[in-house]
Amino acid sequence: MKPSSTTATGLLVALPALLALTGVLLAGVPSLAEAVALVALVIVLTWAAWRFAGERTNRLQTVVNLLEALREGDYGVRASGTARGDDFGDIARHFNALAARLQDEQRGLHESLQLLSKTLAALDGAVFAFERDGRLRLVNPAGERLLARPAQELLGTDAAMLGLAALFDVRSGDIVPHAFAGQSGRWQVGHASLRSRSQEGRLLVMQPMERALRDEEAQAFRRLLRVLSHEITNSMAPIASLVETLQGVLPTTGSPLDGELHEDLRHGLDVIGQRSAALQRFIGQYARLARLPPPQPAVVDVVAFCERVAGLFNDPRIRIAPGAALQLHGDRDQLEQVLINLLRNAVEAGGDSEVVLGWRRADKHVLVEVSDRGPGLPPSGNLFVPFFTTKANGAGIGLALSRQIVEAQGGTLELHSREGGQGAVARISLPLAAPG
Repeated sequence: MKPSSTTATGLLVALPALLALTGVLLAGVPSLAEAVALVALVIVLTWAAWRFAGERTNRLQTVVNLLEALREGDYGVRASGTARGDDFGDIARHFNALAARLQDEQRGLHESLQLLSKTLAALDGAVFAFERDGRLRLVNPAGERLLARPAQELLGTDAAMLGLAALFDVRSGDIVPHAFAGQSGRWQVGHASLRSRSQEGRLLVMQPMERALRDEEAQAFRRLLRVLSHEITNSMAPIASLVETLQGVLPTTGSPLDGELHEDLRHGLDVIGQRSAALQRFIGQYARLARLPPPQPAVVDVVAFCERVAGLFNDPRIRIAPGAALQLHGDRDQLEQVLINLLRNAVEAGGDSEVVLGWRRADKHVLVEVSDRGPGLPPSGNLFVPFFTTKANGAGIGLALSRQIVEAQGGTLELHSREGGQGAVARISLPLAAPG
């Protein structure tokens, strides 16, 4: 209780005695009976004043305690005495209404924060919120994966130290290539100013665009391929028919064309026929990209799957690394074709060296890895681009088709340099099959 309140309470309790003393001084010394009555009256009035002052003090202290609870954020506290008809009853009723409203707002804020947290966790894009001084204040799980560090290590770190400061110079909405510690690719950069508790800050959003852009490129490629295939096939079919007809009517011997000219004509027709057939086969191979059937996913036993594909090669250079019994969710037939392509590439790249086929679990995915000890990855970013190949007789379709198959089943296909030595690693990531 404050000193002023204590003084007022003391004066209130002493007031009956002071009034009695004043009366005696003014009226003179009373008789014995009057004195006894006066003392009894003073005692009763003092006791009543003490009770009133004590109850008032207690009520004031109660109000102070209730307000202190609100200041500390305890909105579940409630005041008693709401049924009273005096001022304290009004205060109690108004306090309880205020506390209930603050509690509802706190519950709504908590639910909103939970919703925001779940929304940020579900986003594919990385979200970074920075204080005015450039220190990181908030990061979502996608941002942690992007920087390959947990939030506990990232929070409070300067944007420049995280390698993100330069991205604020990129025009918001632009798509730029960028390599982070956890992932590289093309990203749509978005940034804006934000304000929290009267403090200015900056928001940075990195939206991955590599998959979407690849899908757009693949769709454009398939449309172009259908047109080219149609036109080339329509042109090659009559050429092949005409070659066959000319070869049939070309005299064999005993004609003016006998001799060297006759052999040249026959050789030329043979070349035209062979190249026409080869071009049709070539277009047919690439048409597979445009006619890839939709996957028929099912539960696939990883151990049996890898052993089966490795057994198709019957090559002592291929070694299966033991792994845990796992099940993935995918189209077995299409995935077998992918693994065949990867093993063939590894065997051709490694020469006489060993090729290792292994698998492991990573969170909710199964990783199937094919590693070789060949010359390593070529310095090019076009390994998955259709028609691109580093082989002398390659068609440039295997990796492009393989990645298209894997991504159609919700997975990824990546190529990396082998850690700790020369060579490359092809890594397939596919969803882990649900238990039961």
